[in-house]
Amino acid sequence: MIICSRLIKAAWIIVPAFAVSMLMAHAARASEPVVLGLEQLIQMALDTSPEIKEAEQDVKAAQSDLAQAKGGRWAQLELVATMGPAQNASEPIVAVDPVTFKGKLEDRDKNELGFFGRLDLAIVQPLYTFGKISNRIDAAMSGVEAQKAARLKKQGEIILNVKELYYGYIVANQGAAVAKDADGFIQDARKRIERLLEAGARHVSPSDLYRLGAYEAEIESFKFKAESGARLAYLALKKAVGLPDRREFRLDTQVLPMEIKELADQEQYISQALDQRPEFDQLKSAISAKKSLVRAAKADLYPSVFLAGIGSFAGAPDREELDISYFRDEFNHLEGGIVLGSAWHFDFGISQGRLEKARAEHLKVLHTKEFAERNIPLEVARHYQDCLEAQASFQAYEKAAVASRRWIVAAFSNFDFGVGTAKDMFDSIEKYGKNQGDFLLSLYNYNVSLARLSYAVGEYRSSLQ
Repeated sequence: MIICSRLIKAAWIIVPAFAVSMLMAHAARASEPVVLGLEQLIQMALDTSPEIKEAEQDVKAAQSDLAQAKGGRWAQLELVATMGPAQNASEPIVAVDPVTFKGKLEDRDKNELGFFGRLDLAIVQPLYTFGKISNRIDAAMSGVEAQKAARLKKQGEIILNVKELYYGYIVANQGAAVAKDADGFIQDARKRIERLLEAGARHVSPSDLYRLGAYEAEIESFKFKAESGARLAYLALKKAVGLPDRREFRLDTQVLPMEIKELADQEQYISQALDQRPEFDQLKSAISAKKSLVRAAKADLYPSVFLAGIGSFAGAPDREELDISYFRDEFNHLEGGIVLGSAWHFDFGISQGRLEKARAEHLKVLHTKEFAERNIPLEVARHYQDCLEAQASFQAYEKAAVASRRWIVAAFSNFDFGVGTAKDMFDSIEKYGKNQGDFLLSLYNYNVSLARLSYAVGEYRSSLQ
């Protein structure tokens, strides 16, 4: 028994301790930055973007318009129920006086109030409307397709935005690393100058340290800007993908991609854009919708034929029913029937004005399509040329950056041997920093240009549908 009690006490200590340790381990794992790649970031942005959710609601709204338009094909029921006071009334009695043989009307109405209830209904089934309903259904169906294309376009914009932020964050970090690298060269140069000054070397002077201080301030300023830009890019990317404020992340790479993409002919990209851009699908659907609305507005100028079932039911308990075919008893009756009818609305310019407006909106969308057909090829050509220019630029600056680094090594060696000056070291460091900066900027422009070209031709469409 003593042993059992000791085991129970030990369990009361070990089990909570184990649970606490597990919770602490889980919290530690949760606080670790998650590693994310470009594709993961894009998917997260698409899943959490409020703009995509807004576009999805536009699709649902268009689908609701379609449901309403289709509902116009079927019968519609209208009910009107009323209740109110009614004066009590009994049938009058004609009394015959046997002496004078004259009739006498005896009024039995006591001038009291009762109540009545009434229900009127009409079930109307359209038979032929000259296209009022069918054209509006076609317009609504095209509206749904237009909103789906708009949602697809928005998804492409989100993908492009994430790519730009992704590359911007990487280049900002690399820029800070270049500034740190250049600062290391400056500190190395300071040590060499101070050492040679103490040794009394003739090719060095105290003014070299002053000049060095000016370079230090410039590099420190660039370093601060790069780090500030990296923090801002990190926050922007984090918000774009919908990560919580307390959830940190890091990228799966620290350097910009340098792979060269073999580009096809420019005309091929233009043809691809005209075929795949969702804007054209959106415009085609919008044109179809506006054309159908023109037909619907024209159909409104003609009558509509319908079949209707009508009925009216009324009752007043304190009024006797007047069962005479020549007179309708509004308080006590039971009526119903089926009729064939036609409705034709006439006005002085209102319907014609609506038709002209529909025609104008149809022509407006046609001109919008023409504008897109003219400008999207120019957009594709601009991004295509930007890719070629950025590729040539970053390849050239890559060679320059390697050469300037070798220049630094040579300038430092010559300075140590007394055959070079401090100015040579400063010039090599400055040129190295500039070439590295230009290289990173052109490499960033190359990757962004590829992303923009991909967006311009609608390549993202195949991965989303």
